[in-house]
Amino acid sequence: MLIDYHIHNHFSPDSESDTRKIVKKALERGIREICITNHPELHDPKTGKDIFDLKKAKKIFRQIKEEIREIQKEYPQIKIGFGMEMGYHKGWMQNLKKLIEEADLDFVLGSVHVVSDVIISSHLFADDLYSKTDEETAYGIYFKNMKELVQWGHIDVIAHFDICKKFGHKFYGPFQPEKYKNQILPILKLMKTKGIGLELNTKCMKNRCKEIFPHPTILRWAAEIGLEHFTIGSDAHKASEVGRCFNEALRIAKKAKIRTLSTYQKRKPAKHTI
Repeated sequence: MLIDYHIHNHFSPDSESDTRKIVKKALERGIREICITNHPELHDPKTGKDIFDLKKAKKIFRQIKEEIREIQKEYPQIKIGFGMEMGYHKGWMQNLKKLIEEADLDFVLGSVHVVSDVIISSHLFADDLYSKTDEETAYGIYFKNMKELVQWGHIDVIAHFDICKKFGHKFYGPFQPEKYKNQILPILKLMKTKGIGLELNTKCMKNRCKEIFPHPTILRWAAEIGLEHFTIGSDAHKASEVGRCFNEALRIAKKAKIRTLSTYQKRKPAKHTI
């Protein structure tokens, strides 16, 4: 069964995509289950500083849930999950936990988007870090933050595990996971212990760093460690991006000896053979 478990719609601060158009594109591409995974945080487009307001986030996610419920009635041939992509911020974790618990979600992606107060996932700000910081420091802090997110643990799957390379490659060259193996392997092992899965993210396979997240070597390590759950997501911010590069991504997954993808309902996973 083909799924897309990382999609942003018009409720997300970085997307204006109409949910019905997302559903139609998914059906065109043979996808039978999607999950809408919007950000609970906002960011100031001028300063790049992230903003999180628990009260506003609760309201927005109630609206998202209601819209999904209505559109699901119109398209019974596809399952539409109610998810979230939450970014790691030390000062917000208690309130994010409250939001996750109260929102009654199907699925929670956990991400690291910020390193040393710089949003590294945005072309508007990433260069501010990478142009002034050596690779080992920038990537080292990124994976330190990732480990802290996994230790916190109130998530189902880690999104775009090595997104640090999205813009870092411009300054440091191709990402070499072996250089960070001593940080990456303990994270993967901790994910296994906590039952946290790993996402195959196709966002930049045709642009930016032109590589799947995470690197195929990391996927192989995850399979060797015995990580149980994997999802696939386009990280679409436009309907046209839904399901992009999935055939190539699944070939990479199979080569890494990943045999199943997982879907989630009320935070409970179910495995499906690729």
